[in-house]
Amino acid sequence: MSWRFVIPHFQNFLDNLELTEKQKKDALEKVANVWSCLHKHYYGHPFIDQKTIRIVGSHAKGTAIRPPSDIDILFVLPSSEFTRINQRTGNVQSQFLQEVKSVLINTFPKTDLSADGQIIKAPFSDYAVEVVPSFLRDDGKYVICDSNAGGRWKITDPNSEIFEIRNTDSLTSGKATHLIKMLKVWKKTCNVEIKTFVLEIAAWSFVRQWPHKHQSLFWYDWMIRDFFGWLLNFKNAPATVPGTGEIIPLGDAWYSRCESAYSRALKACEYEYYDQGDHAGEEWQKIFGTQFSAIEGLLRAMLG
Repeated sequence: MSWRFVIPHFQNFLDNLELTEKQKKDALEKVANVWSCLHKHYYGHPFIDQKTIRIVGSHAKGTAIRPPSDIDILFVLPSSEFTRINQRTGNVQSQFLQEVKSVLINTFPKTDLSADGQIIKAPFSDYAVEVVPSFLRDDGKYVICDSNAGGRWKITDPNSEIFEIRNTDSLTSGKATHLIKMLKVWKKTCNVEIKTFVLEIAAWSFVRQWPHKHQSLFWYDWMIRDFFGWLLNFKNAPATVPGTGEIIPLGDAWYSRCESAYSRALKACEYEYYDQGDHAGEEWQKIFGTQFSAIEGLLRAMLG
């Protein structure tokens, strides 16, 4: 029988990436503390209105992986604050970030807070909370700041981002989420210079056109192999952000890492075909690191 290790290989890998309930609870507790601080300052009372916060990023999309690193939130300020801030001169977006940071410092004086680009980062012991100050528009999109290059306001649309993943998952038995999680491990393990958000766009774009998108976990070795081969066609290509139309260039800094991953995936797939699970596992680990289970652990799992 061929390919008998593919399912246990990838099932164990995906299981290893799942956040524990404790990790999820810890993240929400840290968010609540940050949220309470900002809400009290900008709204003048401790009552927390759920319309003033939105969890975004991987925790909202269902693509967060273990070990946990950060959780992203949009904190929605009153519209009057936007008018006040825009009356300033200079890089008002940078000033805005620094102001929100100073509010958090009063509550978390021992936390090494930083403010840069679009976020204020609060690096707690197990999780970093990344706060994006924002203003809610009538169409459900958000105005956020970008302090880079002199500063500007920009639009973000988390609803569209989530829709793209969930819609693709519904058409492909969850493959977009699975592929995104695995690619995040590749990015971290191999120090791949590509934005996670760009990998997300690439993942759902690939899965939608993959000929085997309706197949089971049994085909995941081919999915990884075929994705890397497909991605090699997009050197310096543009990626379009859903909901806003913003263009993010892929660049080419990731290209050599992708070539290596594709080469190793080709070898791993061949080993999978011949049921050489130990050799296949070694090749997968060159792409994904030790979170991809060793063959000894897989045999124990298969034997129950």
